[in-house]
Amino acid sequence: MEIKIMTDFEKINFMIETIEENRIPEGKTFNEFSMEFFQEVKLLPLSKYLRSIGKNKRLPKIMNMRKAGEVLTDTYADSDLVSFVKRKSKQGQIPELDYQSIMLLRRIDVKDNWEKIFRFFRGSETVAEINSTTRPELLPQEIEMLENFLKEKLHLSEKELDWLLEKFRKILTEKELLRAIRKLAK
Repeated sequence: MEIKIMTDFEKINFMIETIEENRIPEGKTFNEFSMEFFQEVKLLPLSKYLRSIGKNKRLPKIMNMRKAGEVLTDTYADSDLVSFVKRKSKQGQIPELDYQSIMLLRRIDVKDNWEKIFRFFRGSETVAEINSTTRPELLPQEIEMLENFLKEKLHLSEKELDWLLEKFRKILTEKELLRAIRKLAK
């Protein structure tokens, strides 16, 4: 007996349009919709498919929805995770995610993703603040490799690289400087 698995591209395209419009189908919760979306696209190389149909602009948002569905599916499949999430949740149940909270999801441990979501739901930090504090520090050999790459590609001495990095840190922290440089560089 042969089992055929068919991908319903019409359904997937409808779901993608729904995600692009920040909507959820009537009669479904955000969590239900994200898990259904994940089930539909889990065997599909989604980013490649999105590029092929010209959906590059919303690719991160759609990929985040897929990740939300994956996190929720994995959570419901693990009784320890379910009890962990319910214990951490204010309502005593798995919280309803939304388009803003799923921007926190990364390819890390499911439990770590939930920790980030709960930090966001507490309201003390923004998505950008949480994502910036969870970036891993570079190892010394990674730093050296990146420094060598920059020195070689930009033809810089050690002193010039230090100057450039100091200026770049200042530019990254002061948005007005970054905007001015972007305008001049066009």
